Amino acid sequence: MAASSSSGSSFTSSSLGRPPTYSRSYVSPVDSTWTQTSEISTISATSTSESVVPAASLRPLDLGPPGYTATITLFQDTPDERTVYLGPWEVVGSEQRRIRWQCSYQSELLEHFLPSDIPSDVHPHTLHSRHRQFNDPPDMERFLSFNEPHRIRYTSGEGICIHDQYIQVRYEFTTVEASIQFQGDLRRKDLVDFYDVDVVWSNLQSRTDSFGKVKGIGAIQRLKLWRDRYTTFHSLSVLANKTDNQYREYDIHHFDGELRNRDDRAKTLRLNVHGRRGSVPDETSSRRTFRIRQRVRSAGQASAASPELGPSYATTTLDIRYLSIQFTHKRDYKRFIETWAFAHSSDREFNGVPFPPNHFELPSPEIQPGRDADTG
Repeated sequence: MAASSSSGSSFTSSSLGRPPTYSRSYVSPVDSTWTQTSEISTISATSTSESVVPAASLRPLDLGPPGYTATITLFQDTPDERTVYLGPWEVVGSEQRRIRWQCSYQSELLEHFLPSDIPSDVHPHTLHSRHRQFNDPPDMERFLSFNEPHRIRYTSGEGICIHDQYIQVRYEFTTVEASIQFQGDLRRKDLVDFYDVDVVWSNLQSRTDSFGKVKGIGAIQRLKLWRDRYTTFHSLSVLANKTDNQYREYDIHHFDGELRNRDDRAKTLRLNVHGRRGSVPDETSSRRTFRIRQRVRSAGQASAASPELGPSYATTTLDIRYLSIQFTHKRDYKRFIETWAFAHSSDREFNGVPFPPNHFELPSPEIQPGRDADTG
């Protein structure tokens, strides 16, 4: 049975019956008796004293309907460009996962098809706060994008397909909280915290190249801490923009709890991998991980192949000895140290089963065009 998750947020439909249409008829900048045929004479008469902007270039200002959650732009940089106002969402499907957005005008429907059926393989991207220096760093979470084009299908209330193409998807959310909830539903992992980092490197990808230029795995990126909704395990993800431009995700239980090589002044620290050249293996964590995998298999959830768990839960070993991080802000550096201690302790001490054996969830009702979100 297909699992789904939804935003569950309240949504107020717009009083407008349809998306605003932009009229190209001429309107007098001076009086109502001005007509289209008098356009040239009017502009000529006033151009000697002051410049006049042709009224045909002006459009009604569309502030959007009340209660929308996010926006997306379709047909960008074309004459048909339009902004779509998005309300509640839900993530549906197991073999072809997609996000179903209820739109604001006439209950239009926008579907965002995801490139992978495994939730943990999808990574919404957020820029480092340096890209908007005059905004608060958390505000960057309102602007989400993806590294590769995704298919977007936009259907009117009458069932007419307006858009069905692969595009570079960019969402702009109205609040940081809505974006965090959306990212969690998308990956089935709660976004615990995020940090701006100058550079992330390992023993395989050194911090600088032979010319002294900063390289590493990724530089000027946003590091994110996640908690899996099924296993409750924590993980770190970062975009490897200095190597293959793909996301790297590391499970916290692969690392020692103690943070080595800390430099508070430089805001750097090192995470050592268990049992790799001097790291002390955590036998308790290994036994706990083995017990949970055994119980998951007995409940009919194969860890290596289950899309519910994703590849990060399968039996994997890291090919690096350590992961080093240099933070941009002092507050992020201190907050990471505090959160790391709690997350690592939680992963190490957990000895139960996330859900009872043979547990399953019923899917939430899909959002249908022309019907409210709460009535399904």
